[in-house]
Amino acid sequence: MGDGKALFHSDHGNLAGSGGAISVTTIGAGRTAMRKQTAIDGVTLINLTPNYLIVPAAKETLADQFVSATLMASEPGKVNPFAGRLQVLSEPRLDATSGTAWYLATNPAQCPVLLYATLDGQTGPQVDQEIGFDVDGLKIKCRLDVAFKAADWRGIYKNPGA
Repeated sequence: MGDGKALFHSDHGNLAGSGGAISVTTIGAGRTAMRKQTAIDGVTLINLTPNYLIVPAAKETLADQFVSATLMASEPGKVNPFAGRLQVLSEPRLDATSGTAWYLATNPAQCPVLLYATLDGQTGPQVDQEIGFDVDGLKIKCRLDVAFKAADWRGIYKNPGA
């Protein structure tokens, strides 16, 4: 990041102090951390709302159960306030780094974390073709020059999991 710190860092307020399993308590702590993020001035609260629960494939079923709105609590103290409020995104490539870590992310329209750029403003694939002279044929070449950059840490939160 531009401040010389990792994307997920305690100074950014987007990294849990200790890992915990997906639960009302740990998701609540993540939501609170996201709500308390401040604008560039460091003072103005931007009140981010988590929309996505991002998990490795190893945690997908648990995450689906957690956000399910079909399970009704029998006691008021056991109600899941996040049921039906988060969309689960499972990414199997996360398993290569950690099978337990999970993330909360806000809608990119509210606070984009990743920026997407193209070379020289190219908006799509660059297609070139060449008609063969020595042989009957056509050569086609397609190129797409893109780049992604983590630009803002405030729209995403990480819990190392358990």
